[in-house]
Order: sequence, then C-alpha cells, then structure tokens
Amino acid sequence: MLVRVSEIPEEGLRVESVTEVEDVFPDEGWSLDAVSLLIERQGGEVAVSGSFRATARFLCSRCLEPIASAVGPDLDLHLMPTPSAREEVELSPDDLEVDFYQGDILDVASLLRSETHLALPMKPLCRPDCRGLCPVCGGNRNLVACACEARAADPRLAPLEALRRRL
Repeated sequence: MLVRVSEIPEEGLRVESVTEVEDVFPDEGWSLDAVSLLIERQGGEVAVSGSFRATARFLCSRCLEPIASAVGPDLDLHLMPTPSAREEVELSPDDLEVDFYQGDILDVASLLRSETHLALPMKPLCRPDCRGLCPVCGGNRNLVACACEARAADPRLAPLEALRRRL
C-alpha cells in the first residue's frame, strides 16, 4: 500500500483491513493477520500509530524444525522526508525512533515488514527446552535419544579451559 503524504486528510488515514495492505511479505508462509493503523500528517512529517498481527514461519535455531511465531507489536513511529544528499541532518538521542520516507510516498507494506522483522526473536526456539542437534550424528535430540559419544575437546583450547576454571 502506497500512501501519498500530501493526500493524507486532516483527520488522518485509517487502515483497518488486511486487504488494504498488499504484498507485505514476499516469503511463503508469512501472513498479515490483522491491522489497525492511524497515519497522520504533521506538517512534513508523518506519525504512524496502532498495531498489527502477523504470523512468521522459520526454523528453530537449535534443532532446525519449522515453527510459526505470532508477532503483534504496537507502533508509534515518526517519519520524516528523506534529506537531500547535500543536506546534513544531526540526530539527537530522541530521534532514534525516527525513520524516513522517500519523496511524497509512504510504503505501508514495507513499514509493516520491517517492524515485523524487528519484533522477531533473535534466536527463535521451537520450545524453551529445545535440545538441538547432536554435534556428532546430526540427529534431532528432541526426537531421538542419541547414544553418540561426546567428542574430546580440542587440545589447542586447553589453556582457555584452564583459565575458565580459575575464574
């Protein structure tokens, strides 16, 4: 969904339907489930507030099993026009929540996509007690009791192990 900033009405623009926002996620299996946004123009700047729900599908970082995760962040964003190449912009600590839009166009789908990626866990797990893969045979230790012997530690790391024990 592309919104012309200059055409946002005084009372703001409400986005309440998933069908209004097209092609948010190019990845198969990812979906936008609900959206409720208010887009307001404040001079040359734009404020986007509200919330949305999305479902993301990816792999567990320990056992590589497919998992689905529901994401539902609240939004309170301020966007400014992209400065020209010659114009210098100095950001203060308060401006870390500021993003930019290109020209007179605000891409709502891109905004929702980036907020979804920011809300995802850095290390997704299928469950908190996931046992991961066996480093010897590669079997999923959540499904199969692995009888592999543990590998001996690399002798080059022995000085670091000794230091760890002392500390």
